[in-house]
Amino acid sequence: MQSSEKSVFELQAAGGPFHDPALLVRPKNSQESLLFDCGTIHSLKTRDLLTVRWLFLSHLHIDHLIGFDHLLRLRLFSELPLTVFGPPGTTKTIGHRLLGYAWNLTSGSPFVIETTDLHRGQPCVHARFACNNQFQQELPAEPPTCSEASISLGQDLKVSWHPVNHGVACYCYKLVRSLPPKFSLETCRRLGLTPGPWVSQLINGERLHLSVEGVDRDQDWLAAHLLSQPSEQSLGYLTDSKLDAPLREALVTFFQEVDTLTSESAYRTEDADLAEKNLHMTTDQVAQLALKARVGRLLIFHLSRRYTDSGPETHLKQARSVFPATELLSEA
Repeated sequence: MQSSEKSVFELQAAGGPFHDPALLVRPKNSQESLLFDCGTIHSLKTRDLLTVRWLFLSHLHIDHLIGFDHLLRLRLFSELPLTVFGPPGTTKTIGHRLLGYAWNLTSGSPFVIETTDLHRGQPCVHARFACNNQFQQELPAEPPTCSEASISLGQDLKVSWHPVNHGVACYCYKLVRSLPPKFSLETCRRLGLTPGPWVSQLINGERLHLSVEGVDRDQDWLAAHLLSQPSEQSLGYLTDSKLDAPLREALVTFFQEVDTLTSESAYRTEDADLAEKNLHMTTDQVAQLALKARVGRLLIFHLSRRYTDSGPETHLKQARSVFPATELLSEA
């Protein structure tokens, strides 16, 4: 796994900068992971793919979904369900992929796939496909709850989405992990307190009273003196979009101050005409977005294969000339 010492997300790019996109994200200290797009994933280890709990698709072009069958093959008898999120049409596409095979020998499998078509301004569409029912489409008993443009994954993870411009329904994503407040052992000792089970109670917001230097102190006082403010870390995922001015300004707001922005950088600056024609971005456009959004670092990927022979160094140089904190995603 690629990781940053201060990051709560471990990142692994599937393949090099010219491969079909797929980004594996595992929140630290978690047994489950997320996969953004499902392109070239054969280079990912089986043990890592077995942890994928959620798959987020930017759109339904073949280079972003070609690895789905490989993932399905590995997970066919897995007890861990897979939930697939994507733009309108995701449920229909996944359903057709599943119906492309015969499933008469998998009745003993517990594996379940659930899908959610993400919408803005209208209800999300959900479906369930159980392997032991030959992946026939059903309604899920407890579909995930979608707000206007975000969805919660457990207690501390939230994913938001925003439409981009690629000629088809296409989304970018922002993953946010909420971090609990940190306990100050130094302050605790200075106040003459001894750490114990009450620390967990305090962090969890439970009511309690302790005597501090002979004075009864309640939970609010203790939290104010012993706990830091809750914080969060964020990761942006952006790929396959023409970046015109209105969308750029919207994405500056959407990705404002994310800790890490992972973004396609398909074309070099001098090939802006090709980028616009093919509804992609250039190195300087991506770097300007990162600069204006004041992100912590920029990781570029999904470079056009027209540059394979010359390598990714020029992309990296052009992006760094605008936003120095830029790296190749495969080297992060």
